[in-house]
Amino acid sequence: MSKAKYCANCGFKFYPNAYSSYPQPEYEFNSETRETNRYQVAPAHKHFHSQSCMKSWIAKNSQSFSRLVDEIEYINNNNNNNNNRERA
Repeated sequence: MSKAKYCANCGFKFYPNAYSSYPQPEYEFNSETRETNRYQVAPAHKHFHSQSCMKSWIAKNSQSFSRLVDEIEYINNNNNNNNNRERA
């Protein structure tokens, strides 16, 4: 079993490989291509022992979390624009 971690929200001890650690892997279905993508989450990237702790932490840190999401979107948009320029 993996090394124990402590929940970033409440400090509860948990194991990142356990089913109840968050964020969890997620599936996305593309209705146009009829393909399913799985977004894997490495144990090192799991910081919460439960979904409710993860959601509470996001809510308590919503201003910083929003800036992080905005920055990620900005980087992704720039990467997509650069890739589109290279193809043209």
